[in-house]
Amino acid sequence: MLAALLLALTLGVAPTQAQSSSSDDEATMYATMIYTKGYVVGASLASSGLFRHETDTTWTHLGHVNPRVKALTYDPAHPDTLFIAASNGALRSYDGGQSWRITTDWRVTEVMDVDLDPQNPQRVYIGTAYGVWRSYDQGATWHEANTGIPQGATYTEALEADGTTEDRVLAGTNDGIYVSTDAARTWTRVAAPGWEILDLQQSRSAPDVWLAATYQHGILRSQDNGQRWERVGPEATRDKSIHGVTIDPHDADRMAMAGWDMGVYVSDDGGEQWAARNDGLPTDDFYEIIFDANVPGRLWAATLEQGLYRSDDMGRTWTYDGLYGTLIFDLSFVYPANP
Repeated sequence: MLAALLLALTLGVAPTQAQSSSSDDEATMYATMIYTKGYVVGASLASSGLFRHETDTTWTHLGHVNPRVKALTYDPAHPDTLFIAASNGALRSYDGGQSWRITTDWRVTEVMDVDLDPQNPQRVYIGTAYGVWRSYDQGATWHEANTGIPQGATYTEALEADGTTEDRVLAGTNDGIYVSTDAARTWTRVAAPGWEILDLQQSRSAPDVWLAATYQHGILRSQDNGQRWERVGPEATRDKSIHGVTIDPHDADRMAMAGWDMGVYVSDDGGEQWAARNDGLPTDDFYEIIFDANVPGRLWAATLEQGLYRSDDMGRTWTYDGLYGTLIFDLSFVYPANP
């Protein structure tokens, strides 16, 4: 149904006058999503694309209606500079999402992920169904960047710039985890040959700690900044499609993962032991999960079409927080600029 929906839609760009209501010293939560439940091909499309969390269950739609926005990143020195990974390319906004410009050309479609180097915000990277592209001028020009990634291994669904080392970036492809130390000019595979990587996350408080989510192989953890990886997590998750992993930005020992037909699992000891935390949730199918940037220990989990849920006790209890009927591709926080 979703494939038919995507084919049935026409993309456009339109500004919005929405203004942010978040306080100046708090990170702002965003979601990229589409309303899919009950959709009939040919019907008008509800607002979809990028949304900003305001209060409680209130979200503001930003920019144009786009049926497939997979990820968001931003310039930490100028948080109103946003990039999104969309089905029609990489889009950039200089005004916090009120207006957008497509930065890529006809060669770049099916963008799966986007990230910006916080040490050098001119460097922007995108992962696509056909490989990695890089920009050294914040999206003004783009260059294909797959040297070192074999042909047939370039399907790149996860991409993460190292938050502490300039020009270092990790990519998760359909053939494992690759690392570049020269701003995506060349790549070296470091783990998981033959495994499809669905998500990569680096700890904000302990940058040497990384998690990787895979398709039907469980999750991987690195404790040496992505050089070596080990399989962690319970056996029950190792044949599942794990779409999201997250590390609490306030405490690297708190981790969580979520996926298809498995629900949510959490760890409070850095990934050594994991517990299923699904009581009170309406489904076992999840697409995204993230720890809160402002409230230590708060966990957000996005179900398939059953809404967004939050927990303040590591998943022991859950509270519904709206967005029923949606497929949420990405949840992310944009931090205020450093003083």
